[in-house]
Amino acid sequence: MNRGSRRSKRYGHLPELGEINVMPLVDLFMQLFIAVIIFFPVVEYGMNINLPKGTTDQIKREQTRTLSVDRRGKIYLNDVAISLEQLRADLARLSRSDPPITILVKADEANNYGAVMEVLKELHAAKITRIALMTQEESPPKLARR
Repeated sequence: MNRGSRRSKRYGHLPELGEINVMPLVDLFMQLFIAVIIFFPVVEYGMNINLPKGTTDQIKREQTRTLSVDRRGKIYLNDVAISLEQLRADLARLSRSDPPITILVKADEANNYGAVMEVLKELHAAKITRIALMTQEESPPKLARR
């Protein structure tokens, strides 16, 4: 007796499966997808972060230098144009000053990110730790006059 005929006798009462029903699997994935959509915003907004407390020190003008990068990438130290090599030498000298100098970094908002990062990299290489990024305070929206 051949195997195929034995199998058909043994399971003769069950219908043959011509294809696999994937609908239960699709339903499961849809339920998991909906659970993820609901769960992720709760995790994101439910995060509790305790920020460190501190005070801002008043910086004396004599203990600061302004390092500027204009929109063309030109570097200025206290409004005097300098080259990258001159900046390295000046930063090495400033890093040894006592009391420590605070470098105020300001850059044009239309500036290339790479030019600003080059200046910050030089500050890091000179081991200057007192760095402040300058911003301009946003003005409140003006009310339209009638």
